[in-house]
Amino acid sequence: GFRFSDYSTIKPEEIRDGMLFVNQAKTGDRVVVPMRPATEEILKKYNMEMPPISNPEFNFYIKEVARMAGINELVKFTYKRGNKMVEEVRPKYAWVMSHTCRRSFCTNEFLDGTPVILIMAISGHKTERSFRRYIRADALQKAQMIKKIWDNRPVLVA
Repeated sequence: GFRFSDYSTIKPEEIRDGMLFVNQAKTGDRVVVPMRPATEEILKKYNMEMPPISNPEFNFYIKEVARMAGINELVKFTYKRGNKMVEEVRPKYAWVMSHTCRRSFCTNEFLDGTPVILIMAISGHKTERSFRRYIRADALQKAQMIKKIWDNRPVLVA
């Protein structure tokens, strides 16, 4: 759930007891994030530092990963450029970038039922309103999330 500016500059002194202690570049706030085992293995491979890469390079590679994963359905985006509306259609992988990863983390954690306040503690969002703009869940995903909660709730017998 980090911004590129935060995960691209992880240093060994920010890693302790399986946790990342990161001062966010954008806000200056400190977040503490548990590391998944795969993350720790990657960092060990690079002497506990992220391999140097620029944001444009990362965006190039993450598009390639998405393409190789078969994320290629056509997606149309409409946006304003100056006073004209521009419509662009590209394969979905072509729209993927580092910030997409951040949004996906927030959305996937939300859909898995992680409390919003805990996701915000990792992502560094200060308000629930700004966090909610990150969630990209459609009606079916939300319905499946409710079903999962209901399926795990004990049945009350009268």
